[in-house]
Amino acid sequence: MKLALIGLAALLAASTLPAVAMDSMMAAGNKSMMMKPGEVMMMMPTGETMMVPAMSGPMDPGMMKAATVMDDCVMMMMGKDHKMYMVHDMKMANGKMACAAMTSMMKK
Repeated sequence: MKLALIGLAALLAASTLPAVAMDSMMAAGNKSMMMKPGEVMMMMPTGETMMVPAMSGPMDPGMMKAATVMDDCVMMMMGKDHKMYMVHDMKMANGKMACAAMTSMMKK
């Protein structure tokens, strides 16, 4: 069951990543991007994304206080039920981490 769930998560993520990414990023043919300090990326439960440009001043202290540091890859998937799902990186049955495997698939 767990193996099937991991396989399904990887398949869903691989098939929905381009749909979730920003239109301008995909229009340029890019498969990944690097955020600049101060930029904010928002993802709504509907799958809508928005990139807010870097602010000229310091980040809002309240926002920074509420933020947590990401220590692993996070995959976002849109389900057939039109709900957004988030999965933290996990080890697949073949021993590879899911994010690393998908990253290598995207670079081919």
